Amino acid sequence: MSELVVDQYGAFLGVKEGCFLLRDKSGKSVQIPPVKLEHISIRVPGVCISAAALALAAKYGIDLTIYSRGKPASKVIHATMGGGAFTKQAQLSAVGTRKGLEISRAFVRGKLHNQRMVVYQRGKEARARGRSCGDSILSEAEAIRRLIERLDEAKTVDEIRAYEAQGALCYWRAVALLLPKEIGFEGREHRNPPDPFNRALNIGYGILRSTVWSAVLAANLDPYIGYLHVPHGRHMCLVSDLMEEFRPCVADRPLIALALNKPDDILKVDSERGRSVIEAVRKALNAHNRLLEKAIFEQARRLASYLRGNIPEYKPYKLRW
Repeated sequence: MSELVVDQYGAFLGVKEGCFLLRDKSGKSVQIPPVKLEHISIRVPGVCISAAALALAAKYGIDLTIYSRGKPASKVIHATMGGGAFTKQAQLSAVGTRKGLEISRAFVRGKLHNQRMVVYQRGKEARARGRSCGDSILSEAEAIRRLIERLDEAKTVDEIRAYEAQGALCYWRAVALLLPKEIGFEGREHRNPPDPFNRALNIGYGILRSTVWSAVLAANLDPYIGYLHVPHGRHMCLVSDLMEEFRPCVADRPLIALALNKPDDILKVDSERGRSVIEAVRKALNAHNRLLEKAIFEQARRLASYLRGNIPEYKPYKLRW
């Protein structure tokens, strides 16, 4: 076990004999040694957490995230996290500069590459099985490939965003062709989505956001100072930036597989509070000795090194065939 998910109303998280004590509203309890945990997720309101549990999490460096409607709303960070004034100064100095532009380009290049890999692989499979959508999906993958080739032509962040938007249109058209019709997915909808697959994506991206947020803090970066996303309000721009190259790998790919293999799990996303979705995304993060989770933390460290001038280039994470 590396994560404790608390998703039952009326649950209590405390401490007993040096272990976490999780008790549900019926009185049934279980003890979890802190050495087995790296993260605690509180996914519903009405959960009580003792001060002793917070202190135990801090002692063992366990990240605790509180979710609201599937999105990470708050983190409890242990006192040793932070610092890195030089890194933060370098991060701020890169805003609006050529370095910031190249960071934005790298984020989008990684995202487009990974989007293409997801739909190209599925398109090849669909064509091999004689599905009529196979050729159309591969056509969208080819359109994304051409966008990647032209990305170096972008001279401003706005132009880079335009390439990202064009790639998204191709990508989500391909995903819509791929998914079962009963799911009702016609394209990406961010707010109040009408179909269960979009709602599943929102849950998956919430898990990814929490992980990237932790990685950004661990690298001593400021989550609010970004390069690709437009700053507004309390938006954690850098978290959103770094998420881009991992969206197709961490959330899209496992949820497409879930929709194809177990469509009922997607259709029941609301009634079961997205448990199958959470399990699928967590499984993707933890697969192959937590390859993707480690990659997220490595990319945050790589970005910090590039900002400080320790390495000559920030290279995005790219899926392999």
